[in-house]
Amino acid sequence: MHSATAVTALAPSSSTIPAPANSVESYVGTIVAAAGMAIAEALAERQDGGLSPATRTRGGDLICQLYGLRRFLIVDLPNFDSLAHEQGVVVLREAGFSPRIADLLASEVLDLLGKVVRTALN
Repeated sequence: MHSATAVTALAPSSSTIPAPANSVESYVGTIVAAAGMAIAEALAERQDGGLSPATRTRGGDLICQLYGLRRFLIVDLPNFDSLAHEQGVVVLREAGFSPRIADLLASEVLDLLGKVVRTALN
């Protein structure tokens, strides 16, 4: 066994456990991941010269949907943001994104959601 293999085998897993398929947590993760994918698509479009209205609208609609879910669930799930991030990363990883990119995309979605929440509170 190579030493690098031994270190990798002993390192804690950075993945999280997916929520049950038909759960609210899984649905929230799916919305976070979809919004993250819209962000990735928007970044790719910007590199090619512009952001399409369809991508902009889809991303905005997904953040809006996530905001509505957060408002509805925050009383029963006070850890909504961390749960949304965790489950979003799970879905993004299942879609083939690297752990680092999945974490970055989920974080960006939650940052945008936080801005919407702060704006709504003012």
